[in-house]
Amino acid sequence: MVLARLAVFSTVVLTTLVAATRPAAAADDVGIVVNFSSDDYEQAAVMAAAGIRWVRTDLAWSHVERAPGEYDFTHWDRLVEAYEAHGILTLLILGYGNALYDDGFPPQSEGARAAFAAFAGAAARHFRGKIVWEIWNEPNLPQYWAGVPDPGAYVALARSAAAAIRKEDPRARILGPSVGGGRFDSEYLEATFRLGLLDFVDGVSVHPYGAAHPEAATAFYDDLRRRIAAYAPNREIPIVVTEWGYPALDIGADAQAEYLLRAIAVNRAAGIPLTCWYNWREPLLPWNSFGLIDVRGRTKPAYQALRELRGRESSPPTGHRGP
Repeated sequence: MVLARLAVFSTVVLTTLVAATRPAAAADDVGIVVNFSSDDYEQAAVMAAAGIRWVRTDLAWSHVERAPGEYDFTHWDRLVEAYEAHGILTLLILGYGNALYDDGFPPQSEGARAAFAAFAGAAARHFRGKIVWEIWNEPNLPQYWAGVPDPGAYVALARSAAAAIRKEDPRARILGPSVGGGRFDSEYLEATFRLGLLDFVDGVSVHPYGAAHPEAATAFYDDLRRRIAAYAPNREIPIVVTEWGYPALDIGADAQAEYLLRAIAVNRAAGIPLTCWYNWREPLLPWNSFGLIDVRGRTKPAYQALRELRGRESSPPTGHRGP
């Protein structure tokens, strides 16, 4: 029964990811970023209780392929199954270097790109029909694209990976370029569009940390939609927010909860079909005040606010007397 419900839910939400930019459906559009190397998946029930319907996490190439051409997805099987049991879907990030290829740097040689594409294809085959894919994380930043960010190298990598994914799972949904940072990097986005990214992705993924407050993201979305329309006039390609958050250390825990609700409201009004909050449980360092759960495992006001939002959205309208 759980799998049947999940199949219906998956069809609805994945369709939304490639639909026109209409207001997102309440309760289907909230996700959370989790650490793949932690035991966060053991808290899937707590996530579901707050209305979280997606998790986003890394499928780290170097952890999956430890010998050339040999792939081990055992850890992610456990993770995906744990979330699936609670009606939560998984978005996996294909990314980061592998010491077996190009000395662990982002793949730029033909051989390393082919190896990354083979890894992406193996992942799509293994998880066929279960996952939304995102190619890399914040390649516009030097800390995630080691060295100088290179839109051309990113698009070449993403193109080969997307082709491998679709060969194994023609109905797969693929997102990119996962642009982040403390400003709206429209220049990087424009460069990837010019190089053909929109020819093979189903959604443009962004991390609007450049918004000093949630409402400031609206102008960025408007500008981004104009750019998408200019390069893909015959396709409706949604904007997907796969990571966004505000640290409690900067604004306070209560304000963080308020910003979370405002971010969801802003994105729904803008027709964003998915908003993944950063993050679930805080590490000691770095980024140690963004979470819904603190380092001691205690829920924060932001978690409570999300749970209350779920309660309001799932409550029957006033006057409803049941079936």
